[in-house]
Amino acid sequence: MKFHRSSRGPAGIRLLNDESGMILIAVLTLLTALTLAGVTAFIMSSTNIKVGGNLKTNQTAVQLAMAGAEQGRQTLRAANASSTNPSNFSEELAAYISLPLATSSTLVSGYTYSASLANDSAAGESSTVDANGIVLINSVATGPNNTKAIVQTTVKLYNLSTSSPAVVYSKDNVSLSGTALSISGGDGGNCGGGSGLGTVYTKDPATTTSNGQPVLSSSPVSGLLDIDLEALADQLRTGANYTITDDSQVAETYGSATNYVTVYADAIGTQADDELRINNVTGHGILIVKGDLQMAGNLNWTGIIIVTGVLRASGGGQVGKNILGQVYSGSSALGDTALTGNIDIGYDSCAVKKSLSSQPLTLVNWKQSY
Repeated sequence: MKFHRSSRGPAGIRLLNDESGMILIAVLTLLTALTLAGVTAFIMSSTNIKVGGNLKTNQTAVQLAMAGAEQGRQTLRAANASSTNPSNFSEELAAYISLPLATSSTLVSGYTYSASLANDSAAGESSTVDANGIVLINSVATGPNNTKAIVQTTVKLYNLSTSSPAVVYSKDNVSLSGTALSISGGDGGNCGGGSGLGTVYTKDPATTTSNGQPVLSSSPVSGLLDIDLEALADQLRTGANYTITDDSQVAETYGSATNYVTVYADAIGTQADDELRINNVTGHGILIVKGDLQMAGNLNWTGIIIVTGVLRASGGGQVGKNILGQVYSGSSALGDTALTGNIDIGYDSCAVKKSLSSQPLTLVNWKQSY
């Protein structure tokens, strides 16, 4: 029997040769797939790294722009506090119209920020006349790879949420005694073009009693105005520069005519009788007493006095007490607010505004862009 060459050899050997080719193709396909997967993973990883780096760079720029805006707000507050008219930002707008409020190139390596001042849109951003106490702070930060972030904040002057229509406000009865006592509602500072105030305002049903013919520029009045002195004290004391923990026995000075400060005392928490006694004190700014306050000796205070309890004055005609600004008092188990002796209390809008200028500027709104 003869065999054809093409058919020599068992059939299984031919099948094995065919399978060897299929395995080679499968291996090459797998290697190709693995290569593509590796390349894809590398590209995705590199992209993620770049995206993460860009995100970090952008976030750093935003945070730096926010820091610039905050530093600009602090610079603006300090400039306003030392200006001749703290009731608006006109002087600050004129001073910083071509100069930055704050700059830095060292806060974060490779980044810089610059904060500038502009008027609000209602007045025209290039105007240097401020009529509403509201301005804009534009802070621009730049970083690597042309990164840029802009934060714009709108700020306004701090104002009491509710203010008194009189120089002296009290939630309890008020007793005024002696010819050496005088209260004037005429605006001694005339800061901002406002009108004067009344002398004494008590919240109904509290009333004012005068003995010995004290000198008043207008008659005391009463009404329904209810100022939350506790909330006001808590709000203002957060920025206190000084804290009093015991009765003042020696002469103390707080702040100055060019540096208005906030002084806080928790008489309820530190004094057995819930009353703070101060003697020979001179100050500029806001004096806050949680509890009762007794002015036991000489006192010269320019600004605002807020007492959540009652205010009392002791001492004869030789012990002078001068308050230029406004006084707020509440109620207490001790009795009425009583002012007697050699006391002069006068309204001064500039003193009030400068006292409030020691508080941070109020943030109205803010926005950011890249």
